Amino acid sequence: MGDLVKQTSHMLLKSINQQKVLFLIYSEGPISRVELSEKTGLSRQTVTNIVNRLLKEKIILIGELIDLEGGSGRKRVGLHINSSHFYAVGLELAGKYIRGKVYNLRQEAIASAERTSNKYGSIDVFMQLLHEVIDELLTQVPNSKIKGIGISMQGLVDSQHGIVLRTPGIGFHRLPLKQLLEDKYNIPVFIENDINLLSVNENMYGRLKDSNNNITINFDYGTGGAIVHNKQIIAGSSFVAGEFGHYKGFYGEDAYPCHCGRTGCLTTLASSSGLSASIKCTLEEFAEGIRTGDPKFLSLYEKIVDGIAIAVTNIITFINPDSLLITGRVIHTISPEMFNEIKARVMHELPVTVNNVQLIYLHDNPDETKLAAGLVIKHAFEVPLDTLSL
Repeated sequence: MGDLVKQTSHMLLKSINQQKVLFLIYSEGPISRVELSEKTGLSRQTVTNIVNRLLKEKIILIGELIDLEGGSGRKRVGLHINSSHFYAVGLELAGKYIRGKVYNLRQEAIASAERTSNKYGSIDVFMQLLHEVIDELLTQVPNSKIKGIGISMQGLVDSQHGIVLRTPGIGFHRLPLKQLLEDKYNIPVFIENDINLLSVNENMYGRLKDSNNNITINFDYGTGGAIVHNKQIIAGSSFVAGEFGHYKGFYGEDAYPCHCGRTGCLTTLASSSGLSASIKCTLEEFAEGIRTGDPKFLSLYEKIVDGIAIAVTNIITFINPDSLLITGRVIHTISPEMFNEIKARVMHELPVTVNNVQLIYLHDNPDETKLAAGLVIKHAFEVPLDTLSL
């Protein structure tokens, strides 16, 4: 029994050490063996053994020689990930389409597939279209090189267990999507809310990377948000934290029914689906009405800007973030000037104790399939235990 425990412990340590090395080669490559030893705290012999094994399996490759610091002395061999060895599938699941792409480790799309539907109607129809997209993608790359399937979707998601809790655009509740797909394809599946994915991307690489505490709000088909505290997404006890669309923003005759069962939610007018359901108007028709000066649309526009500004002011006052990022097709389609109007009203109303917040507008949203594939890459190079010394 003791020998078995020792053997298991040795294998776990070996796996952790390899992941530490892999993570650094992926995130900082090209990188030399000497640098790997210094940054992981592993001996040079251990690093050499791991590197030789990874080279033999063609998981990593030898790149160009790296100059030493100071530019003198013998150059070191640079190591980098073999981008053709791993692939990740990224899927975007929306109310009227399922879109997928296969990415290599340079995050270059090498295959794509899509299915559309006016209304799924049933889980069977939805799953059939989803299978068709995945099947089409998997025929274009060797399955053995697929490290996983990442999924971005609107609504509430239990990402830890891969359960879709509620999706307004699709209409299914408590769907164990991770288990269903893993049982069929025998490939790891990772699922996350679309706004959380966008927020994580912006915090790691984008406009929020210098901010530890921030909020992202997306005005699109629905209205969603993500809250980050100390660079960690706040999910809430039932995964509802950041559901900005259900902030009460409209009252009286403007308090339209919401799909949540209540009235006056921000999403009933500050989203494309809300405009369609509440005033029977597409987002494009609404934007055109504003551009042509239609009094009805101009009046409603003012109410929407006011509703958003009040909600944003209150959430900044309550949470006190460093930054708040606003994005989404509603703003993009109507006019970037809409953001400037919201910002001006927010800054006018904010207490001086919190008016150092940075309000940021993001015009070009990343491809959601790319963000979903990033989920796979993150897990592929994740260090199992918090043992990485950087």
